[in-house]
Amino acid sequence: MARYSASSFRTLGIAATTQYLLTIENTHATRIVRVRRLVFQMDATALLAAVMPQFKTSRCAVPTGGTALTKTMFDSSLGASDASVIIRGGTASDGGGATAITATPAALLWQQYGMRMHTVVGQVLGPDNNLLPALVETTPVVLRENEALVVHILAAAGTSNPVTNFYFVELVWDEDAS
Repeated sequence: MARYSASSFRTLGIAATTQYLLTIENTHATRIVRVRRLVFQMDATALLAAVMPQFKTSRCAVPTGGTALTKTMFDSSLGASDASVIIRGGTASDGGGATAITATPAALLWQQYGMRMHTVVGQVLGPDNNLLPALVETTPVVLRENEALVVHILAAAGTSNPVTNFYFVELVWDEDAS
């Protein structure tokens, strides 16, 4: 079994109620993907009096669009990630404009609030915010053929996802033949 990681570019909020940040998909007939860690960090650079954005991880059909992200090996002797395991990001460059991911979230797996700065006084450090429960480190989420996960923001209003927020998503997964 080989272990890999990927990270999205720093992605700007889009002042909309829904924004897709990242997907992981497996289209291989015999490859099994086990997601071991999925987190996001955010930086708010302006005051936000609206409700914090919700970050959701859902199963979905195989998505389209977005930008294919670089996959990195934990152990280079085990070889590269299979080409049928695709990580898509919702932007094409660090802090650049959105590159739309088309996905239809289905079964919700986990959700987490992002932070908000009500007064913009002081400093807020960017902790890892879990997009899956911590137990995935020992009991991973499994993706079989033509299964995917999508990380998206669902905001109460467009003002909850302002263009002054920056996000990035990171994940770790294992791949092996079934």
